[in-house]
Amino acid sequence: MHLFRRPKPDTPELADALSRLAQLAEAVPALRDAATLQGTLLRACYADPAEVGVFGLTAEHAAAKLAGGTPLLHGEAAPIDLAAVARQLPRLAGAIASYAEPGAAASIAAAVRAGTLDGAALARAALGGDANTVRQRADELHLSGDLLSTLLRFSLFPALTRLAAQLAPTIEVAAWGQGFCPLCGSAPLLGEHRGLEQRRYLRCGLCASAWPVDRLWCPHCGTREHEHLGYLHVEGDEQRRASTCEQCLSYLKVLATLGPLAPLDLLVADIETLPLDLVALERGYITL
Repeated sequence: MHLFRRPKPDTPELADALSRLAQLAEAVPALRDAATLQGTLLRACYADPAEVGVFGLTAEHAAAKLAGGTPLLHGEAAPIDLAAVARQLPRLAGAIASYAEPGAAASIAAAVRAGTLDGAALARAALGGDANTVRQRADELHLSGDLLSTLLRFSLFPALTRLAAQLAPTIEVAAWGQGFCPLCGSAPLLGEHRGLEQRRYLRCGLCASAWPVDRLWCPHCGTREHEHLGYLHVEGDEQRRASTCEQCLSYLKVLATLGPLAPLDLLVADIETLPLDLVALERGYITL
């Protein structure tokens, strides 16, 4: 019986991320709601994260998949306790109920508890690159697809980032060069221009994996025509830019960093750079 079990203490990394989000909420009123919501989600999803095992993929098979342009998790059984991921969904829904449309979070939590929404199956679909299944199932049950996708993403995040760290050496030696994640196939959340050489890396929004790409290249449509590629930035802040493409009208936020951002720092940076999203969206660019 664990009726009186004490909550796990925050790790230093989580405590730092929560502190930065709290400071951001206080310092920038326009970002207060977003920063508070992000902090609530992080605290909830790290309270009891799913366990992660060893990914039983040989080096040869992993190299062959990456060489063929197939993310490592696609077609494989991820060593993640997906039942625990499913149990996270109602807890996260309850934690952020006041930030969502009235009843939206409660409806998702009720559907999971009733068994009409199979959280483990949705997690499996997301890991297999089938994000459409999540929204299709939400539509069938008249649930918010955006909210369900967000809850699923954060429920998976702690486990997936541990798995990404486990497989980082395999990914680092691969000549990937795709515009989607080599581990899970998701779209990049941010880009990094690292160190003095300003080498460009993309960072996954689902698992925080990193992979190097060319600077003059659009990860969404693949164009290398320099006349179609440009940058936007918020006045007074040139260290954080939006890389833009006139061919597909997409944009990607890119930060100048000394080294790779830790997974939780990546999520904090996404909130810190919301003004950059507004600049890009106001000028007609979209995220893909």
